[in-house]
Amino acid sequence: MKRIFEDVLNLVITEAISQTTVQVDLLDILKKPTETDVNMTFYDAETKQIKYNYLHTINHRGNPDTLVLNPDIKYNLTVHTIPPVEKNNITITRGKHNVIPVDAPQGYLKLELDGPLSKYYPTTVIRKSNEMKTLNVHEFGKTEKYIVGKYDLEILTLPRIKLNDVEIKQSTTNTITVPTSGTAYISKIGSGFGSIYLDDGKQVTWVCNLNTALQNEIIYLQPGSYKMEFRFENTKETTKTIERKFAISSGITTNLKLN
Repeated sequence: MKRIFEDVLNLVITEAISQTTVQVDLLDILKKPTETDVNMTFYDAETKQIKYNYLHTINHRGNPDTLVLNPDIKYNLTVHTIPPVEKNNITITRGKHNVIPVDAPQGYLKLELDGPLSKYYPTTVIRKSNEMKTLNVHEFGKTEKYIVGKYDLEILTLPRIKLNDVEIKQSTTNTITVPTSGTAYISKIGSGFGSIYLDDGKQVTWVCNLNTALQNEIIYLQPGSYKMEFRFENTKETTKTIERKFAISSGITTNLKLN
């Protein structure tokens, strides 16, 4: 009798769970469940353990796909957008269809290079406007989705390019284009100390230091006017500083000899 009771109890529990369904609505700016194709992680709200990982899907009827979750657990949900969206202490009602709405309006950011093809493709650090936390390292030639809002971009070219308050709007693509870098090929006849500076005729701005361990060095620079200051290691006179002024154009190699 005990075994029969356990079998019946398990059957009742199984039927109850199977009749409990969940739908996650990822809402756009108009509060419609149109956002999709992003991973979702369900955590046990009490133990913080991962319970489910699913890639959000719109089914063939055009609705968010239905999931079956254990209704005996209270959940924390993380939707892995950029930046992530969280919803905590979600309760699933047994025996009914549960809808979990999550605000996740998104648009696109595309980064492109303008100019001849180059071996150098910079990356870009993405942060929310006026915040220091890095959300993503975005590669040029790639389109990424972001939550609607404003972002600060730090493009890791030499010199670096900083763009603030770049806006991402619902379901649209914001394309950012920067010039292709040119190449400075530096030949030295010996080791020494030196740096490259951006020189606009009004102000000299440090860009990077040369590598003291290399006699032949390649540095990718944004188009512009530069100067290089260099002194050989064995030269102990400040006035023996070597200065080279040069210009960089997109996709073009500029040869610089230090002798």
